[in-house]
Amino acid sequence: MDTDFQTELAVHVAHAQSAARIPSLTVAVGVSGVPLAIAASGYADVENRTPATGDSRYRIGSITKTFTAAATLLLARRGVLNLDSTVERYLPGTSFGHIPLRMLLSHSSGLQREAPLDMWESMQGPSSTELRDAFHHVELIAEPGRRWHYSNLGYAVIGQIIERVSGQPCHKLIEQTVLGPLDLSQTSWTPPPNAVVGYRLDPHIDTVHREPVMDQAAIGVGGQMWSTPGDLLRWGHALAGGEPDVLPAAVVDSMHTLQVMVDTSAWTRGWGLGLILQRRGDRVLAGHTGAMPGFQSALFVHRDSTIVVAALANVTRGIKLADLAVELIEEVLVSQPPQPSRQWEPAPVCPEEIRPLLGSWWSEADETVFRWDHDGLHASLASDPANSDTRFAAEAPGRFRAVDGRLAGEVLMVSESNEGIEMRWATYPLTRTPR
Repeated sequence: MDTDFQTELAVHVAHAQSAARIPSLTVAVGVSGVPLAIAASGYADVENRTPATGDSRYRIGSITKTFTAAATLLLARRGVLNLDSTVERYLPGTSFGHIPLRMLLSHSSGLQREAPLDMWESMQGPSSTELRDAFHHVELIAEPGRRWHYSNLGYAVIGQIIERVSGQPCHKLIEQTVLGPLDLSQTSWTPPPNAVVGYRLDPHIDTVHREPVMDQAAIGVGGQMWSTPGDLLRWGHALAGGEPDVLPAAVVDSMHTLQVMVDTSAWTRGWGLGLILQRRGDRVLAGHTGAMPGFQSALFVHRDSTIVVAALANVTRGIKLADLAVELIEEVLVSQPPQPSRQWEPAPVCPEEIRPLLGSWWSEADETVFRWDHDGLHASLASDPANSDTRFAAEAPGRFRAVDGRLAGEVLMVSESNEGIEMRWATYPLTRTPR
């Protein structure tokens, strides 16, 4: 760990915990999968004066949804389910069977926020049978796809679909596909023996009161988990693309792809598939927050820099951990020294069939320059090369697919005629001279 930053973070966390008058606050910062600093302040158990540490296990609430979303996408990648199929395909007979799974993951389904049960009075979640029975009483409060509306119920539905298609409870699938492969051994569905105690602040006396420990049962795929700062750093690294053997790039890309805008006036907050997408200036951070009786949590990542921040507190209200996490990411970004530039090396030998494609081509009065680089064929607009660079992958002789960048996904077709090489990209013809 970075000794200087560790000291700075410890001071920052102690000040924030004291200023908010909350039982404890623990924060971890990592870069490229390596912990940069972990700091804790306050008590994991106020009555017994047990100090919080970097190993303390807090309830993480709705950060659980990021695991459920990832497991859903992994099943989709295997062809076990389809995100664009509707609920009716997997759970026949519900009143909301016309909703696509994709909308459940992005909170754009229009489903009411909670299951129509007394869970928040009894503090006990339903069994799978009780939950499915409750589906008959569910209301739509908005037209599917029309707007964002946060729905814990939507994730409970996803959990039941996963159980139906996989033949096992959703939490078991998450353990097999995510927790085990990433060795997140301190992340669990039930409170461990040394679990941090959750509290609420007294509004009139400078003291705290214990909150009940809710078992969400079949609804727990949206908020049941407990974890440590270290495990969350590892999970955040995976969400940033750092564990492709567990979360392939296509899954990470899908989770980070905007599905619905939450803030429709300033466009500073949207939602991907299981992730909050928060804009700060010219950066977009991704992550999730969590809140359960006695606990708050936040996990945010900056994918480009691989910075991850996890923040955990054992209090129902009293501090905004999302703001704290985002501010710390920006602080680390500012303090990071410039990375050394890659030493120049010549590109691999350009294949003979590629050479005739290189150089300037024109379409609709725009000049596009094709070049051969270390990772293959590239193209960029001569007027804006930095923001238009595109890499191609060969699919067949004379056929290339834009992998990323401008017109990503579109096909570049190359053929020969009596006049020489002819190229069309996204069906637009390219010529050697302006036309």
